[in-house]
Amino acid sequence: MGTITAMQPPSAPRPLPILLRLATVALAIACGPTPAPTPANAAEPKTPAIYDEAAVPPYALPELLVGPDGAAITTADDWLEIARPHHLETLERFIYGRRLPEVPVTPFGEVERTPVTLPGDVPAVRVQARLRLGATPAAPTVDVLLYLPKATQPVPVFLELNFQGNHAQHPDRGIRLTTSWLPRNPRVNPDGNQATDASRGACTHRWPVEQMLSRGYGMATAYYGDIYADRPDGRAASALAALGRPLGTDLPADEPNAIAAWAWGLSRILDWLVTLPEVDPTKVIVVGHSRLGKAALWAGGCDERFAMVVSNESGCGGAALSRRIFGETVADITRSFPHWFCPAFAAHANREADLPCDQHTLLALVAPRPLYVSSAAADRWADPRGEFLAAVAAEPVWKLFGLTGLGTDQWPPIDTPIGKTIGYHVRSGGHDLIDYDWQRFADFADHTLRDKAAPAADGYPAFLPVQAPLPVKPPPGAILLFGDGTEAKPPKFTSMTGGPINWPIRDGALVVQPGQNRTNHILSTVTFRDADIHVEFMVSPVAKGNSGLYIHGHYELQIQDSFGKPLPDEHDQGSLYRYATAATNAARPAGEWQVYDVRFIAPRRDAGGTIVKHGSITAWLNGACVQNGTVFTDPRSPHTPYKYGVTDHVQGVEKRILETGTGPLFLQEHDSPTRFRNVWVLPLGPR
Repeated sequence: MGTITAMQPPSAPRPLPILLRLATVALAIACGPTPAPTPANAAEPKTPAIYDEAAVPPYALPELLVGPDGAAITTADDWLEIARPHHLETLERFIYGRRLPEVPVTPFGEVERTPVTLPGDVPAVRVQARLRLGATPAAPTVDVLLYLPKATQPVPVFLELNFQGNHAQHPDRGIRLTTSWLPRNPRVNPDGNQATDASRGACTHRWPVEQMLSRGYGMATAYYGDIYADRPDGRAASALAALGRPLGTDLPADEPNAIAAWAWGLSRILDWLVTLPEVDPTKVIVVGHSRLGKAALWAGGCDERFAMVVSNESGCGGAALSRRIFGETVADITRSFPHWFCPAFAAHANREADLPCDQHTLLALVAPRPLYVSSAAADRWADPRGEFLAAVAAEPVWKLFGLTGLGTDQWPPIDTPIGKTIGYHVRSGGHDLIDYDWQRFADFADHTLRDKAAPAADGYPAFLPVQAPLPVKPPPGAILLFGDGTEAKPPKFTSMTGGPINWPIRDGALVVQPGQNRTNHILSTVTFRDADIHVEFMVSPVAKGNSGLYIHGHYELQIQDSFGKPLPDEHDQGSLYRYATAATNAARPAGEWQVYDVRFIAPRRDAGGTIVKHGSITAWLNGACVQNGTVFTDPRSPHTPYKYGVTDHVQGVEKRILETGTGPLFLQEHDSPTRFRNVWVLPLGPR
């Protein structure tokens, strides 16, 4: 990207009436840090902050669509495989520190579920859990507060960390007071560094639970101090200590610090949220304000399970471009908050141009998922225009996926939300998180996530599979390939040679018949392009219960005896082999009936068979979403039916896929007597 010049907004920020400005400042001070030209909790900047666009120096951003060798990236697949890992590793080395390891997450004690009626007669369920983040007695714990709306199906959830404890987020007296250290605040905790009843509900304006519940969203929060106390000496008692990280002052240049720890904590809370039956695991949205907006962006960049990422006024080290030297700078932030970033970031104070990355690369890590960036006109310390320009610079990555990001490079008027898959607004007022912001986040999630499983461009109905009780009756229009063995006609499958199958039917189930060299797969006589696919199966402990669904013979959803594994890998049930591990381990024990429901959107090819638009898979396993719109292009597995056990019949099948985009469903033989029943396909669009 070439040199960036200052860009003038269509309309300048309007000055706020004095009473409104005072009220905004008072609320923000009560609930958390309020960056200003000279922050109250920071050292004076050594040089005056720049607030004049004419004084912003010319700068050039690091190239985004390149790999580690500088070669241009032109496809979504190359972004995912080459450029994204490269940029992620660069951000680790120079800004946030190395990513922290996953650990087991378990509730410590009983999880409380209490029906409540909130102000405005809003019905809800209050869920409170203390989570142990790790398997050792020294593992840190974090208290999570979750409000769920009255609903008949799993709901999307906003997840954020808070500044003053869960009890300060809402006046509900059933919320547990935090026992963690709190920064002293005359309005929230005037008696010292411990929570008291006097601070209940002090930050309600930042967390409009009733409004979001009424819109169908759950609201989850946790106190960031449970993970890392926000002070320069907080490291020794933080989660980093339990993870075995060094605790001295002479840290490696890429050593993670508070923001990395807070981001890690968000992912660990997500580990628990996706196990709750009331939560839609495909629609957990991470939100953060100010320094916690930086953490939310890093969490969303590192953890692709977050369905949408929201940064609210995250400023320097968050959404704002460092090279603009506008408002807070790298020198300011690392001098005032030396415990936030890895040491390498402070080493670039006053030499931002030497950084091999900038914040547009952080935003780009969210692609192709929805991203929302919000600013406030009076919050010049956080550089609203720099946040917008970072989103503009990140948009080319969304374009690789055939998506429109912001759709403009013109800074919008105040209080005018814009964007398609990247959303943005700059609102009236100062540094805070208010109801206006939340309503815009919900608006954006409504049109990007609630129809995400069936993109509007495909014109298909929403994908909301029914997976209980088993067996599930096929819907209208579905083609039954095999039911319960009582059908008058044989199963709608052929062998690899195109002839009859030799898999026996026992007790109403079609049972895998092992063959030579694991090649006795069967393939459906029904072909489809896009389809909803339903398969009920029972794994055997023999040969690890190994089998799979080869959709079009190219893309394998794993079937495996994976019950009880804490962290699934690409071989385990729910994983899309060589593309994506399962989002969660939803496998049941061997010998129990299980169920897959899959929304398969085939890749589109040109006349020569070359893929010109990626395909995607959304898969539900036993009531949990294990693949959420996972994108793919050419097959990656070295074991497809077109490479092992190839016959003339199978070669003809692949030739038709390349020519027409339509193909069959293969059930895989892999030495184990897996059982199948109630297998059906609902074609979507032309077959």
